[in-house]
Amino acid sequence: MEYVQPTDQEIRDRIEKVKDKQLQMLFKYQYQILGRISEVAGKYMPRNDEHRVYDIDGEEVVMFIVKTAKRKGYLRPCAHPINKKYDPWTKELLDYITSSDTYPFLLHENVETSKTYAMEHAPKIFKDMYWPMSDYTRAIPRTYTSDMVKTKRWGKDGYEEYLVFFPDGERAWTKDKEIAHVNVKIEPRWKRVTSHVLRKISQNTLMYTYGLDEVDCAIIGGWTVTGQASGVSQSMSKHYMYMDLRESEWALPQLERLMNRYVRKLFIPYADLVS
Repeated sequence: MEYVQPTDQEIRDRIEKVKDKQLQMLFKYQYQILGRISEVAGKYMPRNDEHRVYDIDGEEVVMFIVKTAKRKGYLRPCAHPINKKYDPWTKELLDYITSSDTYPFLLHENVETSKTYAMEHAPKIFKDMYWPMSDYTRAIPRTYTSDMVKTKRWGKDGYEEYLVFFPDGERAWTKDKEIAHVNVKIEPRWKRVTSHVLRKISQNTLMYTYGLDEVDCAIIGGWTVTGQASGVSQSMSKHYMYMDLRESEWALPQLERLMNRYVRKLFIPYADLVS
C-alpha cells in the first residue's frame, strides 16, 4: 500500500464533511488550538467565554484561552485572525462557541465519556488517512532479579545504582531494586490519523506554511522547546512554558504578550497557501 501524507486542505475537507455539527466544530477547534482531546472534550474543555477578541493592525483576532492538559491546566493563547480571508474556520468557530451552552464541546455529562466519544469518532472521520512517524528510541521498563546485577555504584545524587545484565544481552543502570529501563528503537512507520495526530498536522502547517518557529508553536501547543533548535536559551524556553498562567487578572496580560509574538505571521491569505 502506498501512503501519502494528507495536506492541510484534505484534513479540513474531511472535517467539513462531518454531519454532526457539534463533532464537526469540536475537531475544527482541536485543529485550531493544536489541542489534546482532553483540552477539547474532556477535563480541560473550554467554556463558551474563554476567549478574547482584539484589533491587531486593523484586523480582528480571537485569542482562544486554552487549559493545557500536560501542565495541570496552565493557560496558553491560541490566536487566529477572524477574517475568512486568512482562515476559513475562525469566525464560524467563534460564532458557534459564543452561541452555545456553557461547554460547547461536551458530548456527555461525564467528561471522561465525552472524551472517549470524540476519540472513537476520529478514526471513522479520517479513515484511510495516515501520518508518517519517524524512528525514535523509547525506554521500556523490565523487571530483574538480584542475580542479574553485575556491579553497583553511588550516583552523583547520592543514591546507589545497579548495573543489570539481562539474559538477552540488554544492560542498564537503575536505582530501582526491581525495575530497569532499557532503550528500544521504534522503527519508522505510518500511523492512522487520529484525534491526536491532528495536533501534529496543524503544527506542521503553522511551521512550514506560515513560518512560525519552534517557540511560537510551543506557545500555541503548550509544550517545551529545546533551545538549541530555536535559538532561545533553555531557561527562557522553560519560562515561557511554565509560567503559572491560571485563571486570574494577572494571567491575561501575559497571554496577550505571548500571542503578540506570533499572531502577525498568520496574516497570510489562505487562498495563497492552498493554490
